[in-house]
Amino acid sequence: MSSSDVEPQPMDDLFDGQLLAPEATPAYLPRIAKGAMINLSGTASRTVLAYGYTVMLARMLQVSALGYYFLIVTIGNILGLASVVGLDLGLVRYVSLYAGEARFRRARRTLAIALLTAVPIGVALMVATIFLAPSVAARLMGGDPAAVTALRIFAISIPFWAAAKLFNATTQGLHWMRYQVYSRDIGEQFIKFLLTAALLVAGAGLAGVIWANVAALVIATLMSMMFAIKVLPMGADMQTAQRPTRQPRERLFRYSLPLAFSNILGMVLVWVDLLMLGFLRNSTEVGYYGAALRVGVASSALFLAFATVFMPVISDLYNKRRAGELGALYKTVTRWVFILSLPLVLLQLLFAGPVMKMFGDGFNSGSAALMILALSQLINAVAGPAGSMVIMSGRSRLELVNITFTLIIDIAVCLILIPRYGLIGAAIANASATAAINMMRAAEVWLLMRIHAYDYGYLKPLAAAAAAAAAVLMMELWIRSGGGIVRIAFQAVVMAAVYLVVTMALGLSGQDKLVLRLVRKRLPGAGEG
Repeated sequence: MSSSDVEPQPMDDLFDGQLLAPEATPAYLPRIAKGAMINLSGTASRTVLAYGYTVMLARMLQVSALGYYFLIVTIGNILGLASVVGLDLGLVRYVSLYAGEARFRRARRTLAIALLTAVPIGVALMVATIFLAPSVAARLMGGDPAAVTALRIFAISIPFWAAAKLFNATTQGLHWMRYQVYSRDIGEQFIKFLLTAALLVAGAGLAGVIWANVAALVIATLMSMMFAIKVLPMGADMQTAQRPTRQPRERLFRYSLPLAFSNILGMVLVWVDLLMLGFLRNSTEVGYYGAALRVGVASSALFLAFATVFMPVISDLYNKRRAGELGALYKTVTRWVFILSLPLVLLQLLFAGPVMKMFGDGFNSGSAALMILALSQLINAVAGPAGSMVIMSGRSRLELVNITFTLIIDIAVCLILIPRYGLIGAAIANASATAAINMMRAAEVWLLMRIHAYDYGYLKPLAAAAAAAAAVLMMELWIRSGGGIVRIAFQAVVMAAVYLVVTMALGLSGQDKLVLRLVRKRLPGAGEG
């Protein structure tokens, strides 16, 4: 019987007591390095465009309308994820498994099952949102008619959001990372930016902004569909010795349905502090906090760049019971997420005020919230892809427990702190939830697989960050002339240069040097298209 004919058996015993060579060179490392490099390029483009987009909205809309925009997009994303019902992660897992054994017909059937499930749910949620928009707006946006109209327009995007998520999951499962970058990170963001600018200049206001978002998402969905069709071979499957014990539908839903709740609750967890701020305070504070949140979570894009590539690799290695390679890759990916995230977090801590002031007068009040959010993302970086390890090893129910428990913590902290402290309370709630869930995930990876990612090598980037911060602070004392964005940009460049030089001077591990060589050579023949 083929290895994919049965569910992968737990291999925790393979990890128990196993010593993993810290300088191991797993065969998957070139694929992960190249895929992460591609994702990082998309992440950089998306981050720059998203920051510029938010600045444009903050400058051309009233703060209350900006708050409406953040609330509406958050509601739409939560409903879009609800319509996917966990099938995106199921596709990553099973498309990767089937493609690894050249069973492409089964991979295509799995994608079809996911689409025929998620898109109708998305249509139903779209209709429900259109009818319930007045009630939702009354609760969160003061019943403003403009907010009601905008929410109804954005509801159109829900089924497209679900379809795009599934098409991108398919290309991700096949290890083609560039197509998600083309459609989601560059295509959608660039089109949205241009359309929004044109409509705002024409005086379309909040409704025009929402229409631009919907149009950009529809175009991105069509792009992702074409890419999924392109990379999923149409040939017949290789013949197997015996009939599979489980059909794609059963395997997909058995794995994905627990993740449906995890995904929905996870999305709520990311944005619940913003929603609670709208419910307990007002849309103006939501506008300030939403801008801080968009900047504060920028470093998480680095984590996602690596995690997106690593997830199908986890599934494949776990299925093939290659414990040593999986453990070595986990250590390497976590270390690189931390090394790359640290300077971004430092930048947000040192320049929180000037960064927020770019959005306009009054946004400086979100500086303290931005600093708290930056620290929470540092915690996220330290944990690395622990959540991906839990999910892709088949423990979707455990992740549901993690999300549920953390969401309870987040809501409780919001209820206690937001009425009194507003933006600061929301940021503290976000940081508390981030710390709680990452500690649980890292502990579970250790307890269940006997893997952890930490050693004394983490002190080197911390020392480099301290040196970079000291350099910036000395510049503040010595340089009294100049100001504005030019001065900030110069200080940021100096900070990055000091961090890089000190990190290199303190030395990299053999595997880190290998990653750098792979990037420098642009990874020829690594297997990623």
